[in-house]
Amino acid sequence: MLSSRAAPLAAIAAFVSAVPAFAQSSDVSAPTPPPSTPSAENVQSTPADPGPASTDAPVLSAPPEPSAPPEPEVSAPPPPAEPPSMQTTVTARRPFTAASSSTVRDRDFMLRPHPRPADILQVVPGLYTVQHAGGGKANQYFLRGFDADHGTDVALFVDGVPVNMVSHAHGQGYADLNWVIPELIERVEVRKGPYFAQDGDFATAGAVNLVTRRNFESSQLTLGGGSFSTWRGMFIAAPDVDGWSPVVAGQVYGTNGPFLNPEKLQRYSLFTKVTRNLSERSTLSLAITSYGSGWNASGQIPLREVNAHRLDTFGTVDDAEGGNSQRHSVYATWRTLTRNDGEVNVMAYALQYRLNLYSDFTFFSRDPVNGDMIEQNDKRTVLGFNASYRFRHQWGGIGFETTLGTQLRSDSIDNGLSYDKARKRLQTVVDASVLESSIGVYAQEDITFTPWLRAVLGLRADSFGFNVDDHLEDMAAPDTKTSGVEQTTRISPKASLVLSPLPDTELYVNFGHGFHSNDARGVVRLPEPVTPLTRARGYEVGARTRLFDRLDLAGSVFRLDLDSELVWVGDEGSTEARGPTRRQGLEAEARLKVLPWLFADADVTVSRATYVQNAGNGDAVALAPTLILAGGVSARHPSGLYGRLGVLHLGDRPATEDSYFIAQGFTRVDATLGYRGSFYELNVGVQNVLNTSWREAQFANVSRLPSEAGPESCPAGTRPVGEAGAFEGCEDLHFTPGAPLNAQASVSFFF
Repeated sequence: MLSSRAAPLAAIAAFVSAVPAFAQSSDVSAPTPPPSTPSAENVQSTPADPGPASTDAPVLSAPPEPSAPPEPEVSAPPPPAEPPSMQTTVTARRPFTAASSSTVRDRDFMLRPHPRPADILQVVPGLYTVQHAGGGKANQYFLRGFDADHGTDVALFVDGVPVNMVSHAHGQGYADLNWVIPELIERVEVRKGPYFAQDGDFATAGAVNLVTRRNFESSQLTLGGGSFSTWRGMFIAAPDVDGWSPVVAGQVYGTNGPFLNPEKLQRYSLFTKVTRNLSERSTLSLAITSYGSGWNASGQIPLREVNAHRLDTFGTVDDAEGGNSQRHSVYATWRTLTRNDGEVNVMAYALQYRLNLYSDFTFFSRDPVNGDMIEQNDKRTVLGFNASYRFRHQWGGIGFETTLGTQLRSDSIDNGLSYDKARKRLQTVVDASVLESSIGVYAQEDITFTPWLRAVLGLRADSFGFNVDDHLEDMAAPDTKTSGVEQTTRISPKASLVLSPLPDTELYVNFGHGFHSNDARGVVRLPEPVTPLTRARGYEVGARTRLFDRLDLAGSVFRLDLDSELVWVGDEGSTEARGPTRRQGLEAEARLKVLPWLFADADVTVSRATYVQNAGNGDAVALAPTLILAGGVSARHPSGLYGRLGVLHLGDRPATEDSYFIAQGFTRVDATLGYRGSFYELNVGVQNVLNTSWREAQFANVSRLPSEAGPESCPAGTRPVGEAGAFEGCEDLHFTPGAPLNAQASVSFFF
């Protein structure tokens, strides 16, 4: 699949994969201290930028030079010693590389309402997720001025296994986290910007890795339910087996949502993970996941109909929308320490995935008789392999930490698009087979010149191969093609400088190139092929400090230039490439320990996204977030009581390039209250405490309703598209309403 131009990268990848084996020693050094359960005072957020190392890894000794100041203590003290609690393993602290990097522990995000698995990502400063078209579809992700659609510019991982899907039927980078069981997540690792050598495709705005637990102190059974006919059952079995750490978990979940057309979402998730200590210095872990779901959707409804009181806010235009999805995966990880104070990580993974998605964004614009429902299908097998080797050494009083790594991935894809009526196919529009493979190699050197000066230099090389077989290709059309083979390579340099002028204070300067890949079908087509790998250039200056041993502050100013913007196309339910864009903004975060059991936090992200070249209709990037504010107060009292009161604000943002349509912002208040006893736990989560009317997802696109015969049918505040003889419809805001006041309660038993 990969052409001769990829041969050098393949050779480097093979060499990097082989290096750990040569670096191994048969000698066994002193035993590594066993992992421990942290006390209330040492459970903190910690830097995440070194990479997706999991708690399965043996604990390395601390770096030779002092590390960065500690991350804010966003979590609260644990309950009394008597009740059984989930064990949290602590690995050695490593320095920050950027002010915006962090790790958030489970004690923080589990205090927040999380009716959907992806909601745990909202603990990340400046990251917000929304849901539209039903609870089985991937979320939309907003980060650093990006409406990253379903994951185009945010790389998501679980235990280092990539979640984003290349050349997906619905959208490039589609990242579905609905299969995740929230209780299994130990920490969320955050790396914003393209500054980190281990992050490749889609990591332009940033990368997020969800790390699952290696073990639990006790087994658990949770039963819950609440508003909108919601119900949930979850179990975690953690048997005590000498020399092994097994975890078996399962979840069943259902809800009708707040919609008049019941969502009928049902979700089933299974997770099994077994870890074996091969020696005092190495571990082997095997994990298996399985997931299936089905749902109805109310879609995005036209604002003009709601304003005219012809459609309820929670109503629908096409009640046949929805879908079903499956995901099954297996991955194995081997980690070991080497004689030269190094660490080797090797992972292999495989997954099978399927999605059938039924959507209707434009109603009767394309087909006034049968309607505009589309069916998107994606079926694929993904194989991957990651390996990295990290070691430390000294030269002339200067400390070096070297990391070498390789990442291989291959996707075998069948995807299609058809025009439907009530989920019955009328015409097949796309039927293509895609084989997309990639090789990535990277090297990073973390250099400590003095206790107050560090430099991190990185270089990454990626080679992608695209092979498309369009089964519907028009072979008679001259000078066109929709099948073919293409190959491309991207080199991405990275550099960071870290200064520590004062104790507990660090300054950061970051620069890096990154990229996101584009759909293989667009890469091979003629005429007008898209750029295979869209380059991003990021710049950031930031600082982090700790005051009075209780207040943690961090802030950064960033800019990111993207060579090509992917924008949403409503009538196709997909994206297309546009011109280059620039995003500029600032982020700030604060964490305060008010009392040993009481904490406060606040985050703000302000950004502006514009097209570099004005096409004559405005330069705003549609739907790019401009302001995200989040804050709250969290508590976990020694008596066993815990809770949180939090607020989230999303500012108004342009829905079109000329800002004619504005996506309305909102402010929402959520709360959690719970009690942990000796063998049980009670929890109540309330979302939208003030019962605010808000729009969760919003788009500006053209649609047409049966009653709309011509341009005169478009009311004020909308824009007609097409003349009377070729009327397409009205350009309008379409939205999915946010849920009103709702509550979910659960009871858990530990044994």
